[in-house]
Amino acid sequence: MMTQTPPENPGEIQIGLEKVLKGHIWSVWSVAIKDNLIISGSDDAKIKIWDIESGECIKTLEGHPDGVLSVATKDNLIISGSWDKTIKIWDIDSGKCIKTLEGHTNFIRSVAIKDNLIISGSNDEIIKIWDIDTGICVKTLEGHIGYVISVAIKDNLIISGSLDKTIKIWDMNTWKCIKTLEGHILGVTSIAIKDNLIISGSYDNTIKIWDINSELCIKTLEGHTNWVNSVAIKDNLIISGSDDKTIKIWDIESGKCIKTLEGHTAYVRSVAIKDNLIISSSDDKTIRIHPIIIFPNESNKFQAVINSYWLPEYLEQHLMDCFNQDKD
Repeated sequence: MMTQTPPENPGEIQIGLEKVLKGHIWSVWSVAIKDNLIISGSDDAKIKIWDIESGECIKTLEGHPDGVLSVATKDNLIISGSWDKTIKIWDIDSGKCIKTLEGHTNFIRSVAIKDNLIISGSNDEIIKIWDIDTGICVKTLEGHIGYVISVAIKDNLIISGSLDKTIKIWDMNTWKCIKTLEGHILGVTSIAIKDNLIISGSYDNTIKIWDINSELCIKTLEGHTNWVNSVAIKDNLIISGSDDKTIKIWDIESGKCIKTLEGHTAYVRSVAIKDNLIISSSDDKTIRIHPIIIFPNESNKFQAVINSYWLPEYLEQHLMDCFNQDKD
């Protein structure tokens, strides 16, 4: 069992006791977080809902005839995109599919939600916007000349990343592409947004930080030795998952990698972050929960660190035990 004591350096990140969730029988392509639940989509054509605290699978949703490449969640709904070219809307409580959206002519690589709209990106090189209530496609956006691998939303903007190596910014008021960001030398696999910053991961093994207003790449993060499949952001931290089987934690200000997490035995397909928990999924068929803790250097502030984060009970008790040992 791993012991956790406050490190000497202020602001240092340490990793708590990990949980490994097993249940899927093929690659887990996507994870999303809602409250105390993890949602996962897999090549086994199933969506699973997991309890973060216990690590138990509490529901399995079946309906896609082929693998699930992307999941997103809002309120009591799960949205899934699949190799089967459809998007499904599921009720979390009942576990039932309440709508199936058809219109794309190739695999659905990414889904996102804003208000009553679903945004989808596909290997058919287009982006579709769907009305959640009616299930009707209300707009189709064309402009990429390669697979649309990732979509994300900020305010009235849609951000898309494509195999054509570009990131496009679309205005939801006019449905026009207003900016195209170029700089990656291979396809863009993942997009995350914070304030006026876009974070992109790519098949070129790098992560780039872009300023939305200036359209400039302000930092390029290098360290992964294979494709970057997924990026997420929280506060001043960027999380990335790669085909090199690692997850890296980066400081957004300095652009430096401050921690590398190992444990997955195959490609890391997806990462998500909530509070102090990093969730990752992999071709090794597992999902991992990585609790991160940022310690101040004075041990008498250790309790304050525990109180400043939401922690699952098993980790909170472990940290309290370490705190008590440190006082002795």
